[in-house]
Amino acid sequence: MSSSLAPELAAVERHFGEVEIGPEGDWFIVKRVPLPEGWNKSMTQVLVLVPGGYPTTPPDNFWADADLRLSGGGLPEATSPDQQQVGRAWLQFSYHVESGDWRPTIDIAEGHNLVTYFDGILHRLGEPS
Repeated sequence: MSSSLAPELAAVERHFGEVEIGPEGDWFIVKRVPLPEGWNKSMTQVLVLVPGGYPTTPPDNFWADADLRLSGGGLPEATSPDQQQVGRAWLQFSYHVESGDWRPTIDIAEGHNLVTYFDGILHRLGEPS
């Protein structure tokens, strides 16, 4: 794993709980992400792939438990079921950061980073649709 990613991944764990990190640091899974009403379960795992061009290039999309559905049983908007990543099936959420909206800095407390990206994921999951 890149030494530059270590502080960001540590911050992700501090903010969002237990994290599993890929051996090369090219992905991480937040193990227990609480979900609001409107989902078929109260918690999910969330996978984020860290692109090769990171931090200049932001992550793109995220993945949740393959069985995550809306409380009525339907698929959420802008998702693709049964997507294979890191050796298992996931529900892929279309989630993109516009390049002009992504401003990473050397100081992770000041710019965009994996924590701010995950904040956006939580916002998306906070509005089941």
